[in-house]
Amino acid sequence: MRVPVLAPPDAPEIDAMLSAVSASMGDIAPRLSRHLAPLVQRSVPPRAIEAAPVPKAARLRFADGTSVVVKSAVPGDVGVLALAMSRGSVRPAACTTDSEGGVRLVFTWPGSHRHLSLRVVGLDQPD
Repeated sequence: MRVPVLAPPDAPEIDAMLSAVSASMGDIAPRLSRHLAPLVQRSVPPRAIEAAPVPKAARLRFADGTSVVVKSAVPGDVGVLALAMSRGSVRPAACTTDSEGGVRLVFTWPGSHRHLSLRVVGLDQPD
């Protein structure tokens, strides 16, 4: 199979398309934050956590029907959240934007001085 070679005249067009995609991606974090802020304001608890269709990610379902795909920066944090959820009431404490422009949900639970932060990859549709 022969791979097509890009001609130098195509480079500016490709750069313009990539710039447009990057600009539209920059708009996702604020929209996602606005969508998740009510979860924090109303302290909507997560009710289920399961494997997601995205590698190394989990689907997190909230009591109000909201479903998001999350990833952990620290290996094992998704498991820690699942354990905390099985033992008691976990609540979202904050929705923040990280230094890379990603959205993070911060969780707390009674009896622990620890908080846990998961990166939100995006919204998911409930099955």
